[in-house]
Amino acid sequence: MIKANKPYPIAGGIVKCAGKSAGLDKLLIALILRSLYNFNMNIKRIPVPLMGAALTAALFLFPAALPAQDWKKDSGTAAERFRQTIDSLLDQSCQDGLRVGAKFYSLDRNKVLYSRNSDTLFTPASNMKMFTSAMALKKVGPDYRFHTRLYTNGQIRGGVLKGNLYIKGFGDPSLVTEQMWILVNELKNLPIIRVQGNIIADNSYFEGEGRLKTWKPYRGPEAYLAPVGALSFNFNTVTVHIEPGPTVGSPPLVVVDPNLDYFRVVNRAVTTARKKRRRPLIVTRRGRRGHDEILIKGTLPKYVARKKYYLNVTRPTQYTATAFKKYLEQAGVRVTGKIVQGEVPAHAKLLLDHESPPLADILRGLNKFSNNFMAEQILIALAAQFHGEPGTTENGVLLLQEYMQGLGYAVNQYRMVDGSGLSKENLVTPDQIVSLLQDAHEDLSIFPEFISALGVMGLDGSVVDRMHHSKEAQRIRVKTGTLNHVSALSGYYQSLDGERFAFSILLNDLKCSNGTAMKLEDRMMEIALQFHREEGEEDVAPELQWGGGILKRD
Repeated sequence: MIKANKPYPIAGGIVKCAGKSAGLDKLLIALILRSLYNFNMNIKRIPVPLMGAALTAALFLFPAALPAQDWKKDSGTAAERFRQTIDSLLDQSCQDGLRVGAKFYSLDRNKVLYSRNSDTLFTPASNMKMFTSAMALKKVGPDYRFHTRLYTNGQIRGGVLKGNLYIKGFGDPSLVTEQMWILVNELKNLPIIRVQGNIIADNSYFEGEGRLKTWKPYRGPEAYLAPVGALSFNFNTVTVHIEPGPTVGSPPLVVVDPNLDYFRVVNRAVTTARKKRRRPLIVTRRGRRGHDEILIKGTLPKYVARKKYYLNVTRPTQYTATAFKKYLEQAGVRVTGKIVQGEVPAHAKLLLDHESPPLADILRGLNKFSNNFMAEQILIALAAQFHGEPGTTENGVLLLQEYMQGLGYAVNQYRMVDGSGLSKENLVTPDQIVSLLQDAHEDLSIFPEFISALGVMGLDGSVVDRMHHSKEAQRIRVKTGTLNHVSALSGYYQSLDGERFAFSILLNDLKCSNGTAMKLEDRMMEIALQFHREEGEEDVAPELQWGGGILKRD
């Protein structure tokens, strides 16, 4: 609280607040300072240090009182005011044990604008996906394709394949409905109208299938917990559509997409009247032998709109093979055998080699929508390619370590255990994230694809609903990160005068909600967007210099 008649030494001057009030009104101080700035008072009688001190005090104490465009007119450099404003904002927000790490780095000047605990380790959540993306682009390039191959141990005669049809996955993270139809149509056009044999699914390119060992705390059916597998389909998820039944007391209508024999629906829910007290609707998935059971229970009021639920599956290989067989039959290719799991024999003949969309396209889905499954698939698939089959997460982490070594970091300076950031065991620093962003920015062979995969603030992906009130927000390209008690936002932005920055904000040990934390991040970015330098100013305080990674001490 600012007290009356007490002197306050600020920015080289003294501020004394006259009057009986123990506090200051934001609007009053803003008006007084505006008057000072517009020379509506006789400034010759006011010492310049005092005027600068008053302006600085107002901005520090009431950052919202002055328009952002007036910062450059205040005393001191714009960089100093930026640091004061961000520090003040962080000191007032989400307190009670909040750990904050942040860094704002000018790519145009190769200088640090702001740094707070930037060399301290934090849980990055889905900001880990940027490390996986950059590593993959560096290792294989933006046009890299993943493969799904079809083989046979028989012969094609008169449109009939006499023998088994093998489908082998090589970790394609983008084998979705559309791509499956392309694969099936390519096979049909060989031409094949009937398969006299079994469909044998080969997932041996990965070491097994399922969730990562470091995901043990997470056991739910949610789509973001989808398991990995060399042969996977639709991100190893299923969509369940539910709407009220035709009459009160009837079960809700349920549609499963894709509609496969792999799923069994148990519908114990009831449609209720509008005013009747109801139990919440629960839609979950339970793994059974050879299939997944979708359980629906609770009540659904007659008046509600159709609902959509996304669930993961428990057996990726079986799920994918079942979808493959179903789509073959829908395309007019009859299969007389059954689905089994096995490996392609050495003497088998290659029928088709289906390629995924390019890695650059895949990364857009990965980062804009923060798809955990895609990140882990890419990591393990590249591990198999560069460290030998079968691919493992552990060997994928070796690839990340190789990339970090290229940035100048030793293994003991961070901790990485997966490619998606779902595990809280991952630990990196804001310095390291900014090093990654700078490294990508300086490599034209990957930068266009890397930055285009990030979310455009207020426009798409996981940030479509953030800062959407401001068109200027589209000058921010970011990757989000969210876990319980963790929020992160990192990427690139362009300030008011066109200067380009890389930045990282990591918030750990949140006691406030993730929504409140996101608002704090957004407010920081609103301030960053309006940053405008004064001519000839120095922008790096000595204590903010840092010599680790690829950002070298000047």
